[in-house]
Amino acid sequence: MDRRHFLETGLAAGVTGTLAANAQALPAAAACGTAVHGAGVRLDPSHIHAQLSKKIPVDRARASAILEEHQLDGLIALQPHNVFYLTNTTTILTRFTDELPAFATLPRDLQQPSFLVSSTGNTWETSNGEREVPQIIAFSGPANWTEYVGAPADKMREEPVSAAQNYRNAVRAGAQLTSREQGWKHAQDTYNPASAGSREWALVHALKQSGLLKGRLAVDDMRIAYLLKGIGVDSVTIVPGENIFRKIRHVKSEHEIASLRVAQQITQQAVMAAARSLEPGMTFGEFRLRFFTEGVARGGEPGFVLLGVTQGLLPDGVVKRGQSYLMDSSIHFNNYHGDFARTVCVGEPRAEALRRFKAQQIGREAAFAIIKAGVPFRKVEQTAKDSMIKAGMPKDLPVIGLHSVGLQHGDDPSRLDVPFGVRDDHILAPNMTVTLDLPYIEIGGGAGHNEDLLRITENGYELLNDPGEPLVVV
Repeated sequence: MDRRHFLETGLAAGVTGTLAANAQALPAAAACGTAVHGAGVRLDPSHIHAQLSKKIPVDRARASAILEEHQLDGLIALQPHNVFYLTNTTTILTRFTDELPAFATLPRDLQQPSFLVSSTGNTWETSNGEREVPQIIAFSGPANWTEYVGAPADKMREEPVSAAQNYRNAVRAGAQLTSREQGWKHAQDTYNPASAGSREWALVHALKQSGLLKGRLAVDDMRIAYLLKGIGVDSVTIVPGENIFRKIRHVKSEHEIASLRVAQQITQQAVMAAARSLEPGMTFGEFRLRFFTEGVARGGEPGFVLLGVTQGLLPDGVVKRGQSYLMDSSIHFNNYHGDFARTVCVGEPRAEALRRFKAQQIGREAAFAIIKAGVPFRKVEQTAKDSMIKAGMPKDLPVIGLHSVGLQHGDDPSRLDVPFGVRDDHILAPNMTVTLDLPYIEIGGGAGHNEDLLRITENGYELLNDPGEPLVVV
């Protein structure tokens, strides 16, 4: 196949099921002066209209109990996935990859309010009323910033004047505003006059209004302590809290699981459609482009894809017939991650590759037979590894790992008693969402993989993807 046209054929054919029922074709387009042939990628908008983003994800009661356990008064989030978890919002400055796009606060006391701290511009989006959000404190930039240049330390403790305080975007005189436009006008009329002159000061207002200004607070980014210290706020005690967030997130709510289910389904559909395009001579970059395109066409956002021995490492630099590769992938939906992997062979697998694949599947079946609430992660991993080796897998090939999946690919908390990331021996609990990584990797011998997403139940698990085609031959 002409490499220039590898995207043009097969993409629409690879999109099946609901995609065919709901599709609309994109018009043919020209890029860089070269015409693109064919109908292009067909779009499936059904998932983006599923209204799975209505509720704030965090379970406040669970969060409160964990904060109590660790003698914490509250949380401050800066990392975008944690801000989303506490506020159901990915702000526009996050999309712009701003270094400090927004904060979220969550008090242990359930009677106190939580806050989204975001830019004044972002209040237009939240005013649309399309989903649940907490109370909002807005910030802009300082109008009087020149007063702080070379000023003494006491001046730094004074809140600057907000540049948005007396600013409004124009509203056409006499216009009959739609309900959404009325909301935008109300947002700027409400939040601009009350806005803080900087991010730091907006965060201080949030802490003050939720009774946390003298509290012991866990943060997911220690820059927060530096920011508060820079404006002279020393009444709060800041402690590292990345693992507190993960501990709270470890067990998922029903609406989180609904988003994970869609993310996993899109991931599986997209990577299987991309797999059908594999042919000798294809590069990893071309495969990744195909996969991401398939995922976006179904309403997802690009995550990652691995193909080859691992990562994007094809032993020959391009796909070759007769090779066995691992294929691991993730598309995100509503910020939640899919995680799906299979073994893929271009042409019929060699006898040794087939023996290893069968040993892998024996390990999978043995591990899945014991997965349920109350079982330690490491017991599942050891069962899979022992069974694979007993079935003929060379002992130095398997790389087994059970891990939680959610707003991060690895959603498990680490131990709190060492100064570096070491996973504790977690115990499976109802409504955890986990995958069992079952790759085998050998430089010079090829690789394979199998990974499905599971919701843990009291007596077993719910599989969140189709279990079919553990060995993909194209």
